[in-house]
Amino acid sequence: MTSEADRRTPFHDLDEFLALPRVSGLAVSPDGSRIVATVSRLNDKRTDFVSALYELDPAARRPARRITHGAKGESAPAFTHDGDLLFVASRPGADDDKPAGKALWRLPAAGGEAVEVVTMPGGVDGVLAATAADVTVVSSSMMPSANDVDDDRRLRTARTDNSISAVLHTGYPVRHWDHDLGPELPHLFDVS
Repeated sequence: MTSEADRRTPFHDLDEFLALPRVSGLAVSPDGSRIVATVSRLNDKRTDFVSALYELDPAARRPARRITHGAKGESAPAFTHDGDLLFVASRPGADDDKPAGKALWRLPAAGGEAVEVVTMPGGVDGVLAATAADVTVVSSSMMPSANDVDDDRRLRTARTDNSISAVLHTGYPVRHWDHDLGPELPHLFDVS
């Protein structure tokens, strides 16, 4: 006979439930030969979720394989038309040792290390790549008064240098779930 303790699942304990890995961000290569998903797990202190990209076997013959190992995590996988994997991550860039905001990275289909593709002053929030052409679009936030990316960089530097963190809200909504909105606004950029 099975006891109650033997029938327990992670759904019986809130801590165990929260510790379950969370899967999101599924991406399929244009030829259907590769599937990549974002998997988030609690960190060692159990205070935050850190995400990584896992490659899944479309034929279900091999177990999932972790393909990224960034300290701050990776997300938003997308395949280019030629099979390279794009993703968003906050990692040290090519020019400096300190991590900036989230940047767009490319993991070559032929193998090798991920390389940084583009950084934006407001960070890269997401990526979308065309499956039949060499076109990639990223979303990033810009200050409302910025005319271009260089102007946005200048405005952000001025806010930081002058210790400005205030946000003047002139409309609704001012918050979305777990984060305040503003002062920046989302924009799309062609990074092909």
